[in-house]
Amino acid sequence: MKISVFENGEIEAHEAALNTHLNSVFGQNSMVNFNHEFVCTVIIEDENQIIATGFAYSRLMSQGSTIFKAGIVGGIAVAPNKRGLGLAKVIVKELDKYLVSFGVTHSFLFAYEPDVYRSSGYSELLFPIHYFDIQQENWNEFVYRGGMIKTYKGSHVLSNQVIEFNGCVY
Repeated sequence: MKISVFENGEIEAHEAALNTHLNSVFGQNSMVNFNHEFVCTVIIEDENQIIATGFAYSRLMSQGSTIFKAGIVGGIAVAPNKRGLGLAKVIVKELDKYLVSFGVTHSFLFAYEPDVYRSSGYSELLFPIHYFDIQQENWNEFVYRGGMIKTYKGSHVLSNQVIEFNGCVY
């Protein structure tokens, strides 16, 4: 198996293969979101086939008067025939390493299966976020089901106030 990390500007050559992989895992119309917040992707390949992916984004967020650089992890997709091998954990570890080197203090992800990410240091997000809901095309605020947070070593601990997400979730 081969693990690769691609930054913004390097990823476009892999876009079609990534979208094919995401569609095979999540269903039709699943696509990589390359925007100004995109930081990197981790790809695991086996016999030149993508078998697992994950994406990292970064933006400034705030809680009260505290502004912090946050990461958002998304698109963790492991091929059905490769599940149970710890590949999601490998993806998260590589994304976390990259986000920390990028100056991120807290990372968020939104999981279908939260238990998978607890062993990677993420815990349930218990306080509300204010975010832009893409599907409803408006701002919303609530405790996001499946939301998880990781505070990186040496970073301030967030309180139970609303987190201003300053954009959408991935």
